[in-house]
Parts: sequence; structure tokens; C-alpha cells
Amino acid sequence: MKMKKFFALLMAGIMTAGMLAGCGGSEDQAAQASDPAPDTKLSFIVSYKDEYLGMLDMAVKAAAESKGCELTSTGCADDMDKQLQYVRAAASNGTDAILVVLADDMRADEVVEAAGDTKIVFINRIPQDESVLDENHIYVGSDESCSGTYQGEMLAGELKKEGKDNINYVMIEGTAGLIHTIQRSEDVLKVLDEEGITATAAVEPVDCGYDRITAMDQMTVMLAEGLDMSKVDCVIANNDAMALGALESLRQNGIDTSDILVVGIDGTNAGLTAVSDGTMLATVYQNATGQAIAGVQAAINLATGAELTEGMSYETDEENSNIIWVPFEKVTADNVAEYL
Repeated sequence: MKMKKFFALLMAGIMTAGMLAGCGGSEDQAAQASDPAPDTKLSFIVSYKDEYLGMLDMAVKAAAESKGCELTSTGCADDMDKQLQYVRAAASNGTDAILVVLADDMRADEVVEAAGDTKIVFINRIPQDESVLDENHIYVGSDESCSGTYQGEMLAGELKKEGKDNINYVMIEGTAGLIHTIQRSEDVLKVLDEEGITATAAVEPVDCGYDRITAMDQMTVMLAEGLDMSKVDCVIANNDAMALGALESLRQNGIDTSDILVVGIDGTNAGLTAVSDGTMLATVYQNATGQAIAGVQAAINLATGAELTEGMSYETDEENSNIIWVPFEKVTADNVAEYL
């Protein structure tokens, strides 16, 4: 996806969200949902601006601009203590609401404490302790119980087509301990097992921190230590960046990857292109535009006292009204053109 097209789709998504918000409601409600919020001051504090979170950062800025909000965006280089400093600073500077991509999803309670009375929208990474969520501290993101599940379903479908029910895999994992790392890794293997496919790790899973270069380096190390890719059926990565990093290492080491099934998550520009050209089997699209639209609107709603989902087309979780879900989507060669 070219950057120009990304912004075109982003703005189209923002306009569509405004129109959908009015469906089924009165004209007054529709007008209210699409009203700008020029007096609302927001801060966005992101853990680390990798490819996907960089897209999310741009999308949040565009969504805030479309509403006329003042927004400051800051990255904390995955340093949780620095993130807490930025939260305190934003709160003391009169910010109405703070959007936070957690550097450490086990320390959300510290973010709440640092923010004081300022409203919080946790976005993209859900706190491990969901008890911190309430009417003033909410979550907007995609349900991680779906990401690894969708990945496993697409992989299982292709393996069955090839008549394989006993495979060897390499698992490229994101940052150890993060809840979405754990869920993505566990769920993809769970689905393979449920589909009657025996999956054996060719090597121990390796922590690559969701980083492309780290994945490339770690794959090179595994090859140097004797990993025989001729006996590997698939590479399962917790995100597209690591999948592509692993592939780059394999190519640099002269390994033919045409018979190796590679799957990722996020649906980044590079990941979608790789699915389109057959380099990757599939990815799971995580809608950065949708998360941004919902996150910014939720922040405005918290700041102004409006209903949480007013002005958006997304709904809250059935069991926790302080969570707004933006669905994951399966992407294969059959439908990737819709995303490019």
C-alpha cells in the first residue's frame, strides 16, 4: 500500500465512521456524532514507533486533525519509566485525555496513577489486569484471541490442501511477557492441533521483540547453529515485520523459500505486498485506521462526557463495556487486493 493511498483510505475511513454513527439515530444524533471538537486537547504516548505503530501514529494524528483536536504525539522507545514521565507531563499540562500504547502491559495501573484525574484510552495493547478499566480508563483495540486463531486457520487450510498433518515449524516471537505475544503464539498452535495437525518446533521459539532486523539476525544465528530449513514446513511470526526479517535472512543464506509457508500478523504495507507476490502465505490485518478513529473518538467522548461509542461504528465488548473492539481480518492471496 503506497503512503498516498494509506492516507486516502484513512480519510475515507474517518468519513465513513462519521456517517455510520448516524445510522439508526436521529438527525440531531448524527450531527452531534460528526461535530468537531476544537477545544479538546489530546496526547498520544506510544511505546515504540515500529512499522505498524508508526502507521497507527499517523492515523491517530489524522483522526485528531479531522476533529479539529489539538494533539501531541510522543514515543518512549519501549521505556516504561519514560512513558510514565510523559503521562505525568501530559496530565499536568491540561490534557483532556491521553491515548497510551503501553510499553509494559503489566504496569497499566501505574499509568492510571500517573494520569491522576485525566482520562485514559489504552489503545492497541490491552492491560493484562483489566480491572484498571472503568468509565474513565478504557481500552480500544483488536481482540488478540482472534489474531493467532485466524493465523492458525489460514495456515491449517493450506497445510490440508498440501496433504500435510505432521509438520515442523519455526516460531518467531515478539517481546516476551506481553499478553499479545503469548496469545498469538499459543492460539496458532492450538488451532493447528484442533485441526488434526501435529506441529513440532524445529527450534525453541526466539524472542525478536517485534523487530524486523532482530528477526533477520536471529534467523541467521539459528542457521549458523545448524537449523535445517529443508525439514521446516512453515515459519510462524507474531507480526509481519519479523516474518519478513526471517525471510530476508533465509534468502541471504541462499535458501529457497518457495516451499516454506510464512504467516504474519498486522497487515503492514510490506506484509500485504508479500502476500500479494506470494512471499508470504497470509497475514492477519490489524486495522490501524479503525483503532485510531475509535481511539480518538473515545478520548473525545471521555473528555466531553458523551456516551463512549458515540460518533463511531464500533461496539463495546459484551461483557466489559469499557472495551471497544476493532476486528482483525484474514488476508490471503484471494483477498489481498482489497487491502492494497
